[in-house]
Amino acid sequence: MGSAVETLIRSSVAKGMEAIADFNRKRLDDAEPHPFLTGAHRPMDRELTLTDLPVTGSIPPALDGRYLRIGPNPAKPDPAGYHWFTGDGMVHGLKLQDGKALWYRNRWIRSKAVGSALGLEPAPGPRNGSFDTVNTNVVDVAGRTFALVEAGGTPVELSDTLEAQSYNPFDGTLQGGFTAHPHLDPLTGEQHAICYEGTRPDEVRHVVVGRDGGGAEARRRGA
Repeated sequence: MGSAVETLIRSSVAKGMEAIADFNRKRLDDAEPHPFLTGAHRPMDRELTLTDLPVTGSIPPALDGRYLRIGPNPAKPDPAGYHWFTGDGMVHGLKLQDGKALWYRNRWIRSKAVGSALGLEPAPGPRNGSFDTVNTNVVDVAGRTFALVEAGGTPVELSDTLEAQSYNPFDGTLQGGFTAHPHLDPLTGEQHAICYEGTRPDEVRHVVVGRDGGGAEARRRGA
């Protein structure tokens, strides 16, 4: 790893490049509809709770549980500067049981930006720095549901109905950010993750999350 001075310089350069990229995106011609804010990519503008959904045909009884997805869905998009990788996270859920579709729900991940845009209290819990948009993946860790993002964000734990949310660094054991793509070891029940911070390009961490969803441990660290 580099020295503290090198890390500071790299971080400053990365932030400067990000600011320049954001400035240049806002200078793009907006005469045409934004491709990621229109058509099939048009953001959902509300949270829904739909119950006892009609079913065409039949649902196999073996499909019993929740189907969850997450992706960028900006609460108040600015077409002049929008990049679809950075849109606010929205998680969608479908609950199936006994051949029935019991409910569909969609909920924004309540980052500070979403709270400000919608007039809501942001989800509680510690953030890893100022970066708290979570929009990339949603996974099961030890029977608990976590929304994840790449490049250093803190996981967000969700309740079964998606109503309760909290930024949760695996019960306080995660040092730094996490990844959106952990991998389960079927023999040990541990989750293995290769993690990095977007502002630290010379550092990678191998993090292992215990089978109980806690005990996150950085086992390897280096440039």
